[in-house]
Amino acid sequence: MTTSAAAREAQQAFLGLLAQPLVTPTTNRLLHRHVMRHQRQIADHARRAGYRLQRVGRAVRMIRVPIAGSVIAPPRPATAPGRRLLSLVCCLAACCEEVSGTVTLQRLSDMVRDLTSAPGVTVGAYDPEQKPQRRLLRDAAALLAGWGVLRRRTNDEKMMYDWTEDGAGPGAGYEVDRDALLLMTSPDVLAAALHPPDSDTEPDGRTVHHLRALLETPAVVYADLDDAEADALRKGRGLRSADLAQMTGGTVEARAEGLVLVLPDDPDHPPTVADWPRARAADWVALLMADLAGRHGDRTPGGAVRLTGAQVDEVVEDLASWRGDYMSKDQRTVPGTIRADAETILTELGLLRVGEDRSWTLSPVAGRYRDPDVTLVDTTEPTR
Repeated sequence: MTTSAAAREAQQAFLGLLAQPLVTPTTNRLLHRHVMRHQRQIADHARRAGYRLQRVGRAVRMIRVPIAGSVIAPPRPATAPGRRLLSLVCCLAACCEEVSGTVTLQRLSDMVRDLTSAPGVTVGAYDPEQKPQRRLLRDAAALLAGWGVLRRRTNDEKMMYDWTEDGAGPGAGYEVDRDALLLMTSPDVLAAALHPPDSDTEPDGRTVHHLRALLETPAVVYADLDDAEADALRKGRGLRSADLAQMTGGTVEARAEGLVLVLPDDPDHPPTVADWPRARAADWVALLMADLAGRHGDRTPGGAVRLTGAQVDEVVEDLASWRGDYMSKDQRTVPGTIRADAETILTELGLLRVGEDRSWTLSPVAGRYRDPDVTLVDTTEPTR
């Protein structure tokens, strides 16, 4: 492998860990092989951005150490696990530490029930006699399987269905990956989350903050920073661009409003950007709403576009009269659906902030989607 090819593979493996922070040979064999091959280079990339690469056996994890007690990340997706589900994931992981060999979902269910009913436990009790509770535990096991902690050994979906819906049978059989489990429940990770180092007091704290923001968020907009921070980023954007090019193989677009990191596509590794817009009504409605709102609102000196709640309602009406025949049934008949769909998607993407007064503030980044070429073939298959 040539030096340039090896560097490129290390960059893609680093990006792969950003998208899939805990990797094992089971969860992603190709990514795991590349991470192990370029572990030293990836650890260096991680260290420069304030991350930490940790390995136990064959499991590897990219740990996002908070910066001065805060996490730099895009808005929380609507599909992110809720608190109850996450609490069951933690309880299930704790029970997995007591497992040797294989285990059934029914046995894990019994263990979680006993754990949550023990004196002094502050997590709400888990009741396997309730179908919604069993469904949550099934989803918790699926999350642990996605992270590599559990490896499912049975493929009979009827067994899983019978256990989830009727409480009958063993559910499914699993094997615990102890290396992945140790990484997930590492006391070092918990300590870093609860007592993070104050990176802003270190000489390169500002550099780490800028690199992390460009890696974790859709863009860094100068108007979102205080004057001193924005000035420092403008002056150092050349250095940051070079750093990110070396770490990721991507390029930094410098605009008057801020900076955007454009990452290379790689079908062999998990995607690091949202798959949007897709061929569904909610996506193309959000896309067209962003375009129309960008034209109707008032542009600020920082490049954002602001609309009052009433102006947003007018944009909704314009879009409904223009393309209403192609919308979904709920969008056509249920008041508020168009706006709710657009707000949910655009907020998740980091392109929109909704005020308490229902006003909209579109990020300057939304301008990248100006003049979308949307061809509506029929009422069920909008394409872009």
